[in-house]
Amino acid sequence: MTTQHIGKAVENVETYMRTRTGPEPDVCATAVVEDGLKCRIQSPDGRFVYTDMPEEVGGTATCNSPGWLMRAAIASCDATLLAMRAARCGIDLDSIVVRVDAMSDGRGMFLDEGISPGSSEMRVSFDIRAKNAPREEIQELVDWVIAHAPVGKDISQAVDISYSLKTE
Repeated sequence: MTTQHIGKAVENVETYMRTRTGPEPDVCATAVVEDGLKCRIQSPDGRFVYTDMPEEVGGTATCNSPGWLMRAAIASCDATLLAMRAARCGIDLDSIVVRVDAMSDGRGMFLDEGISPGSSEMRVSFDIRAKNAPREEIQELVDWVIAHAPVGKDISQAVDISYSLKTE
């Protein structure tokens, strides 16, 4: 897809979004444990990804872990939104690379000692190349993405999660 095509598509979505009045349901993700610790995560339209755990905790390490998938979601959301915003603004970028790394304490998953099982910090690094865009313009794109990327916002603002249980 060309930058112009993406920019026009985003413009059309912006027009549509102005008619919306509030939150709407997102596409559901359903995880099914298939073998040991390997999960198949599927969307209603049949697309899927897999996760697994490292051998040290009983997995087979054939796929990435759920925690890695979360970091991948942040990285890909930011990269995609940056490409969309650049196209909408008519900025041609030569390359976009977004890296997300984190610090966590694995003891929180296994020991009942009050240690958080979640990441204590995450770092997002943008590496963007553009021949015809000054650094200030690229920084404005990055700032916009940080303020508008839904996956990063879900994590940074600690979305409320409710749980339910069915056994039959």
